[in-house]
Amino acid sequence: MLAKALITLTLAALSTAHAVIKTPTPRTAGPTHTSLCGSPVASKLASDPAGPIESAVAKADASYKCDAYLCRGYQWGDNTGRAQSYVAGQVVPFYVDLVAAHKPGWANVSVIDLQTNKAVGTPLKTWSVWPDDVSGGGDDVDFNVTIPGTLGSACNVGGKCALQWYWWSSSNKQTYEGCVDFYVK
Repeated sequence: MLAKALITLTLAALSTAHAVIKTPTPRTAGPTHTSLCGSPVASKLASDPAGPIESAVAKADASYKCDAYLCRGYQWGDNTGRAQSYVAGQVVPFYVDLVAAHKPGWANVSVIDLQTNKAVGTPLKTWSVWPDDVSGGGDDVDFNVTIPGTLGSACNVGGKCALQWYWWSSSNKQTYEGCVDFYVK
């Protein structure tokens, strides 16, 4: 009985391996994502919501017409009801579910312009080593970012910007990311 339970837990961890944003509410897949990224990529991402982007891109076929490295290819059109409303200076708590740590790596949280897939300003938070090895836990999975006061009209309506958590695992050369759609009131 114990052996069966351990095997089940191990398989569950492997099937949802790596890391994913849990809070604030992240972007998710939907019909627009499947249409633009293609069923093979969408299926791979769905099979491991915390998995590396490279595993999904390896499945791309002729139907692949998205950028999986922008919010995992998840589309604004599938997530309009998930946009968070923030004010400049607001502190936003994040929680990242770290399922399998691949060390070493680095990570950041940035405001991303969704049209260009480029950072707006400097990262809001960076880690030169992620996940960390701080005894008792560090700030790698539970952390806060502050909404900059310099965004102005760049992020004044939903669909223009996202908070992107990005982790590069240099040990296995894999990318993990997630986005939180937002606008500044």
